Amino acid sequence: MDLAIQPLSFALTFFINSSLIYLIVTKSPKIMGTYRHLMIYFCCFSIFFSIIDVIVQPTMFTYGSGYFMIIDVKKRGIPPEVAVFFMKVLCGCFGVTIYGIAIHFVYRFFALERKGKLKYFEINYLALWFVIPVVGGFSWYITIEIFFESGSGSLETEYLRNMFNKSNLNFADFASIGGVYYSTNNSVNWRSISGYSCFVSIMVIAFIIIVVAGWKSWKIVSKLLEHGESDFSRKLQMQLYKALVAQTTVPIILLFIPFGILFTLPIFKLGCQFLNRIIVLIFAFYPAIDPLPIIYFVDYYMVSVLGKTLKTILITFRSFQMQNESKSCNS
Repeated sequence: MDLAIQPLSFALTFFINSSLIYLIVTKSPKIMGTYRHLMIYFCCFSIFFSIIDVIVQPTMFTYGSGYFMIIDVKKRGIPPEVAVFFMKVLCGCFGVTIYGIAIHFVYRFFALERKGKLKYFEINYLALWFVIPVVGGFSWYITIEIFFESGSGSLETEYLRNMFNKSNLNFADFASIGGVYYSTNNSVNWRSISGYSCFVSIMVIAFIIIVVAGWKSWKIVSKLLEHGESDFSRKLQMQLYKALVAQTTVPIILLFIPFGILFTLPIFKLGCQFLNRIIVLIFAFYPAIDPLPIIYFVDYYMVSVLGKTLKTILITFRSFQMQNESKSCNS
């Protein structure tokens, strides 16, 4: 992977998320309440996600029943232990992301349900909701620590060493984390199978929360007119829900599906080398893509962005016009 990819993705991530934070702080109506804090939290995490990706600049390596994230520590000048730590943190960001989305859906459901449950998202409880995604990320981190960190002489280490030797690469120049489902004599590696089970469990819990809260929210949104909602409230709720659906569709397509394939196909010894570069690009650009639905679907933000963009275009055009007029006068 070209080293220019991560700095470019970080620049985009920082610009887009910082812009959204500004819009949330300055353009959000009061009716959005503490939901603004959740959105700002998610924006800050996206920036953190991108910073870790710039530090790691990972490469994915898959072959047979094995899959690995690797770093060329010799080229990067990073101690192997530090490289492994940051790879685990980067992977942990996946867990934070999916549980952050789940909490967004719970909040939207409580807001639509109108049964007083939003009190659990007030300032006194907000820190607890912020901690839950971190717990999801830490669970992912610990799973890697227990089941996927390759030690000297381990099956994973020897498997990767053999693959590197076939590719004329020096194994000592790289740090890695990953799993191998079968040994060279085709016996099952239950350590990696157990880790896979943990990954699936973490994802399924978050996914069930998203599906249940999302379905219930959609039923309420579809009946807003029957409930006598004002046009203002109904319009805002629909905008937020559309943004949330889009923010869920993006990680399903860019995170759940590709990572599910990455973890599952090696069990059947099916090659998924085609995902190597895709996964790296996902890590790089997902934090920049994630906030775009909020900006697009919420009118308060979109109108402001369009207004500023149009103003910039008009100022640039007027400046260009004045320069041409000045040149004409001088000539």
